[in-house]
Amino acid sequence: MTRGIAIAVIATLAGCGAFDSVPSGAVTQCQVDSLVPGAVKTDILFVVDDSASMLVEQDNLAANFQAFIDELSASAVKNDFQIGVTTTSVDRNVTANGVTTASASFALATNECAAGYPNAGDPYPAGALVAVDAGGRQTASGPGRILLAGSATLAQDFVRNVHVGVCGSGKEQGLRAVKLALSDPLLSGANAGFLRPGAKLAVILVTDDDDCSDPGDGQGHPLVQPGQEGDLCEQNAEPVADFFRFLQGPIGGEVRDVVVTAISSVDPVSLQPALCTVRAPDGSPVGSSESAATRYAQLIGQLGSKAVVASICSASFADTLQQVAGLIASQTLPLSEAPADPALLSVSVSRGAGGTSSCLVAASDADTASADVIYTAPRAGRSPELTFRRACALDPGDQVHVQVLCAR
Repeated sequence: MTRGIAIAVIATLAGCGAFDSVPSGAVTQCQVDSLVPGAVKTDILFVVDDSASMLVEQDNLAANFQAFIDELSASAVKNDFQIGVTTTSVDRNVTANGVTTASASFALATNECAAGYPNAGDPYPAGALVAVDAGGRQTASGPGRILLAGSATLAQDFVRNVHVGVCGSGKEQGLRAVKLALSDPLLSGANAGFLRPGAKLAVILVTDDDDCSDPGDGQGHPLVQPGQEGDLCEQNAEPVADFFRFLQGPIGGEVRDVVVTAISSVDPVSLQPALCTVRAPDGSPVGSSESAATRYAQLIGQLGSKAVVASICSASFADTLQQVAGLIASQTLPLSEAPADPALLSVSVSRGAGGTSSCLVAASDADTASADVIYTAPRAGRSPELTFRRACALDPGDQVHVQVLCAR
């Protein structure tokens, strides 16, 4: 048996505990097959800083990706996930003849990577999902940009795609990239197929600088001038509250269950915004982060339990990625169809470690204080759901049994 959850949907029929006489209003259609629970769909967006200081951190993310996948695979509820990668590069400030404008392309001659850099002169992704080819070039169109859970080459494709290079914009706009990636025209254009109906959304930002999401003045002039990156972005860039409202509102036509992680410039112990010393896998110092992650910390604070903050300066991201996977891993199980009468749902959990837990079920619009399982009716774009908690919180290897008590 796999470590995922096994599901049994059973109707109580004659000879198996059916009612001797049919109570008034009893359910007589047992829906044996139609209630079969499905996998939770999660769309996972990695936003990776591709500025000049990020080589070690990209290596760290790639080296520890397997820990992330292993933790997701061990989830009690099967997760049908897919992964896309974009970067923090949206535009950069260019000053000529005393006039500062925003360029939306990789530099040709002013960037230290320009010589031989395969993306020189190409437009920045600006939220578009990217694939990275064998020559190290980011491609924001074509195959290989959406990685599926069942792919035999998932790990190697992810390792290649997160090595987005270090020649991107030095004005990192992670939050703006998220918003662009999940909005039209990209959502129905270059990123079509990434955000699925009914799917949860996980956003994982990996950067050693603070967010500087600068929408400009609408005429090609940035609001944040050269040298203002860092703390001054808090005063000049788009308010963090705008991005919080975006994540809480309809995305792709649906209000979604959203999880956000910022692996950013915070103190490794206190997890408060601060400059920190970047560590190689052996723990040796290799440099410093660029700016304290004040804006990312604000967003994480607003999201509360749906968010994780971790330090970009950790020698290994394994523990953080496992924590993120645990947050993504759901205690909520979707049903393919609503039961005729939720009051007649009977749920139990056979524990992988032995024993069985009988679960008290309550509808979400009733008193749920003592409920072990909460039934939520279908909502716009979302299936009916069972959420497990308290005595029936799920662990890897558990089996869920969902019965509809009915009469024939």
